[in-house]
Amino acid sequence: MDLTLTKVLFRLHLITPLGFIRLIYSLFFEGVTIMAILRFARFYYSDDIAVVSEGEKINYKDFYRLTVRLSKILDSEYSISKGMRVGVLCRNHTVSALLLPALSRLGVHVRLLNTDIMSEKMAMFLLNKKMDIIIYDEELRDRCLPSQLPCLIISTESLQLNLGESKYDRVRLPHVWRGGQIAVLTGGSSGNYKEASRKTGLVQFLPPFFALLKSIRIQDYKSVYVVLPFYHGFGLGVLIIALAMGKKICMSRHFHTDDALNLIAEEDVEVLPIVPTMLSRIWQTQECKSRMKSVKCIISGGDRLDKNLVVETHNNLGSVIFNLYGTSEAGFFMMATPTDLDANDETTLGKPITGVECEIREFRGDGVGTLWVRSKWAMIGAQNQWQSTGDLFYKNERGYYFHRGIAKNMVVCGGENVFPESVEQVINQHPDVAASKVFGVPDPDFGSVLNAIVELKNDGKQISESELKGWLKTKLSRAEMPHKIEFRKLEVLSTGKRARV
Repeated sequence: MDLTLTKVLFRLHLITPLGFIRLIYSLFFEGVTIMAILRFARFYYSDDIAVVSEGEKINYKDFYRLTVRLSKILDSEYSISKGMRVGVLCRNHTVSALLLPALSRLGVHVRLLNTDIMSEKMAMFLLNKKMDIIIYDEELRDRCLPSQLPCLIISTESLQLNLGESKYDRVRLPHVWRGGQIAVLTGGSSGNYKEASRKTGLVQFLPPFFALLKSIRIQDYKSVYVVLPFYHGFGLGVLIIALAMGKKICMSRHFHTDDALNLIAEEDVEVLPIVPTMLSRIWQTQECKSRMKSVKCIISGGDRLDKNLVVETHNNLGSVIFNLYGTSEAGFFMMATPTDLDANDETTLGKPITGVECEIREFRGDGVGTLWVRSKWAMIGAQNQWQSTGDLFYKNERGYYFHRGIAKNMVVCGGENVFPESVEQVINQHPDVAASKVFGVPDPDFGSVLNAIVELKNDGKQISESELKGWLKTKLSRAEMPHKIEFRKLEVLSTGKRARV
């Protein structure tokens, strides 16, 4: 461990004599759970604001107290106990933030359910993945939950009412040595949901935690806006790390650019983890620059970051963007710093963080192949095992990695292999384009051809299909050229990712 990292851990009280004693004390009373992290944070940040949500502010002392009370409610009223399987179908708000450490403290296995899932898909999922209880937001019930359910359901609204009852403080919680597994669902943009589970542990998550401390220096900032849903691995990781370091965590149920910018300005948000589509829409909003002036660090992840968005952000705020890459199965394992992004003509995903091995295999020509990764913090059953990301990458002579597309999205157009993501990158370079989505469609003459949906910037000029095709003519091959271009706003999921067509 180098001297700089040692100083950071000392500042965070993690390796001071008293801090070490308090950490062991927290683990002894709460087990290896998220609740132990919260108990430790309460020692040092008791009167600091922990959560800002829907106009309510709660400090760390009260946040810990309410989390313990919620654990006791779940234990005494609903008999939720160690080993049970609990699904959480919630947006980001105070009760859902309390739920994660509360359920961890009870030793249950938590499945964070995608709030974009429709009731038919949920019914199929529940046939394969048995659950004892689902905790849900009332606003999601009709759209996401089937009419016939094989398990008990509890609304967060009913839990909110019980949180005001001090009688639960007399309940004694059973002791657990370790929290249960936490699982997120992958494949949300395609609708083909799979599960990626992890144990509630500490040691295996130290390398990505250290990377955030050393490169991003997240410890230097006071506030973070968790705009990504908790069921997204990125959003969940930010929440847990922010709690461990005593940050002010701002949340909202939905992402609306004006509301988000107002919250950022009002709470002086300094760290903004976000996906590129959300960031692009922020820069298209009136008076965005003045409302973003408190932001000192933007952590982009979950989708492709275009070079023009990097340039626009750095022109407005300075060199503040970090580009992270990972998968739900393998976790976060690659990062580009603002310096890395500025030093390359196209957007790079940087280099693997310490403790990760990456290889490019199954080459398709021009040095492009499928990226494989091996790490200690992968999902259960895949730790220290090589696994394919399914993404196509290129590695340059300086060791930087560049995303070239998704292998399974390859489209054969007139006998040529083309990748929609590469075409999107070119379209998005047009000065009036905000974002695009390219996809293959059947064609009687060529087998398949590409079509595109293009979202124009709010302040850009309106361009025609023929004008855009003329601009693309010298930049794309004949097989890559979209046969049809439709101009409209792209559909965005609650994760901020663009929905698949």
